[in-house]
Amino acid sequence: MAEGITGWRLHVGVIFPTPVPPRAVLEFYEAVPEGVDMTTVSLTIRQLSDDDMDEAIKGMERAAKQLASFDVDLIYQSGVPPVVRRGSGFGDELADRLSQASGLPAITDMSSVIDAMRTAKLKTLAMATPFEQFINDRLIQYLAAEKIEITNNTALGIKRNVEIRRLPIPIEYTVARKTYLATATKPDGIYIPCGGWGSIHNIELLEKDLDTTVVTWMNAMIWSSLRRGKVAGAIHGFGKLLASL
Repeated sequence: MAEGITGWRLHVGVIFPTPVPPRAVLEFYEAVPEGVDMTTVSLTIRQLSDDDMDEAIKGMERAAKQLASFDVDLIYQSGVPPVVRRGSGFGDELADRLSQASGLPAITDMSSVIDAMRTAKLKTLAMATPFEQFINDRLIQYLAAEKIEITNNTALGIKRNVEIRRLPIPIEYTVARKTYLATATKPDGIYIPCGGWGSIHNIELLEKDLDTTVVTWMNAMIWSSLRRGKVAGAIHGFGKLLASL
């Protein structure tokens, strides 16, 4: 690679479950260091039904092959609902499948989140999501198999992705805050999945206001991709996880 071309330090190929939320792209570039880029492929999830999630799983290996043709350095699969639909350990299995399909290192959202939680020594967490409760329940079971306990959770009960994207950005902060404070025993941290709501800028606000550690899909994606891609250097302003790089 050479200076001036896409991803001259690291080029991440991201598989999004839906058409890419514009804010996610903006905030990725607000956080990552110079020379880090991403190219994306979108799958077909319109609503968080099992049928749509199963269709998304079928398209992931094809998406990984497509990204590999754009000279990315690694594959990152975003979106936890399709993974937890398949049960414990599927994140690692899917990473292997994507790696074989693309010939590149591959990371899944669920695996990177678990790695981040373990690195930060988070064993108990409050969880806030825009999902329906059955997806939260699957997430709780998946994490329990990894010996990570969700001590309190809130599901806003939204099924359609377009409705999740209509949520005001502060909703993520307020739901996560209330869920954390309503927990009987103070948990080690907060987990916020789903790329369709909220903002990476809520992370540091929650951490400072509640004296805690926050793991979201976005900070876990950046953290795990930069570690795997050997791009070093603390990133400040977006919470403890990225500051630990």
